[in-house]
Amino acid sequence: MEISKFQSLMKDLYYANDNRRGIYRTTLWLFEEMGELSHELKKNSVKMDKKAIAEEMADIYAWVASLANLLEIDLNKAILSKYPNKCIKCNHKPCQCQKDL
Repeated sequence: MEISKFQSLMKDLYYANDNRRGIYRTTLWLFEEMGELSHELKKNSVKMDKKAIAEEMADIYAWVASLANLLEIDLNKAILSKYPNKCIKCNHKPCQCQKDL
C-alpha cells in the first residue's frame, strides 16, 4: 500500500477519535508504541519476536499517520521532499557516509 493511501485509510478509520484526543495525547500514544518496540528490540536475538516487532512498527507508522492527519501534513510529500533519491548528507546513492556509524 502506498504511503498516501495508508494515511488516507488512517484518516477514514481514526480521524474523529484522533481529533477529539488532540495532538498532544496522540503524540503520547506514539511514544507508548515506540516504548513497546524498544522493549521488543532489547531482547537478545534468540528471544526476539519478529511478529511482535512488526506489529509495533505498524502501530508506530499508524500513529505517525494520525499525527500527520491532525497537522494536515501529506506524509508522502514530506518524505519525498526530505529524502530524495540520494543520501541527504553526502548526495550519493547508496550512501557513502562513514562517520557516526
